[in-house]
Amino acid sequence: MSLKLILSDIRKKNMNCPNFQIHQALHQRWQKAISTLNLDLNPIKKGSYFVDIETVDDENLRIILKVVFNDVETEDEDYLMLFNGGLILKKDDKILLEPTCCVDLADLKDWEYIFENNSSGWSQLWIGHPYVFYRKNEGKIEFSEYTELMLSELENIQPVFEVNESELKTEINKMKERQINFHHRVVKLLK
Repeated sequence: MSLKLILSDIRKKNMNCPNFQIHQALHQRWQKAISTLNLDLNPIKKGSYFVDIETVDDENLRIILKVVFNDVETEDEDYLMLFNGGLILKKDDKILLEPTCCVDLADLKDWEYIFENNSSGWSQLWIGHPYVFYRKNEGKIEFSEYTELMLSELENIQPVFEVNESELKTEINKMKERQINFHHRVVKLLK
């Protein structure tokens, strides 16, 4: 299992919020945005405009920052909130979960809450909307399908996959470090 911290929506003002089903047209718009900004970025998969932050070099990040922060004060900001994106959960090179609409790089705290939550019942994991529900079950974390419904509106939720709780916690901790490193890179490049 692995997690990737990814960013998306480089040109927020010119792109729509992604849906779960990203079509070829969105991919083409993303490619156009990348080429318009002269960026050298590769989406994590065809049809997506998510980019692994680990693959964004300083030159490309500098261009992105120029677009994202062109009218933002740079003191005492939580810069991660200004980047759309989030975590992708992969297992055996298969993407199991990816962020959806209205989520940003600071939303790692929602993943961390999984380990603070003592409930064994279903709980919402904010990954944007649609979102998913998770529950703890004998050392595993089970995840539901994507949904826009509230927990009270759902009947008989079925898990669609599960991951080992301790492995997920290890990966979340790695992502926290990567998130901090990315934030430091942003601060350094904005100076």
